[in-house]
Amino acid sequence: MSKTLAKYNFKNSGFPMVYDKSTAESVLGMFPIVFVEDFLGAAGGGPFDGTINWNVVDVGDATEAIVADSANGQFLLHLAATNEAEDAVLYMNDNKTFDVGSGLIFECRLNMAVVPGTGVTAVFGMAGDHNLDKDALTESAWFRLQASAVLLTESDDATNNNDDTATGITLVEGAYHIFRIDFTTLTDVKFYVDGVRVSAATTFDMSNLSASEQQMQPYFSLDKAAVVGLGDLNIDYVKIFQDRS
Repeated sequence: MSKTLAKYNFKNSGFPMVYDKSTAESVLGMFPIVFVEDFLGAAGGGPFDGTINWNVVDVGDATEAIVADSANGQFLLHLAATNEAEDAVLYMNDNKTFDVGSGLIFECRLNMAVVPGTGVTAVFGMAGDHNLDKDALTESAWFRLQASAVLLTESDDATNNNDDTATGITLVEGAYHIFRIDFTTLTDVKFYVDGVRVSAATTFDMSNLSASEQQMQPYFSLDKAAVVGLGDLNIDYVKIFQDRS
């Protein structure tokens, strides 16, 4: 029995997608623009010198690094037990080359190796320019955990703001899931976990984004104020598919 299925109009995107029918992982997206990051190879060179693709924000004793000898390649954002403000962010240094207005689909596989503790916030998805205050970002769509394993969804287009929307899912520490955000219809952005739509009762309308605000970057963040709370976010892969603008 084959492990994969193909849809010739994946999520009404107008493009074909081959995907793993057991996990819902996208295997081959036949879109004009395809970005895949599997974090293979050693840390310290290539994109992690701050000149190509990725960059990091590192505040306090937080750390951001490729996980050595990790199966499939992994990137870890880590907060320490130090009683201080800390931020660990993986992003593209505010070089926003992806256009959510071109039918973009964001997908990542990750786990919370350590669930966010007291005072810790985790977010992952697509965003505009970096801000240490996540609630101050006015262009974003992401998954969020707030000092717990309870998974939330959020979107903001500077006009329509949907915060802390329930998914009904509580993540298990260390368990991988596939998270997808589908911007195919900006008036109704959709969130999925392991191929199942979540927060479906809420309409995430991002249609008020201007052309420049539609330009975004993949964004992963752990942060905390001056508390001893912990958090580890372990990213296995990032995939982004879109039409050409």
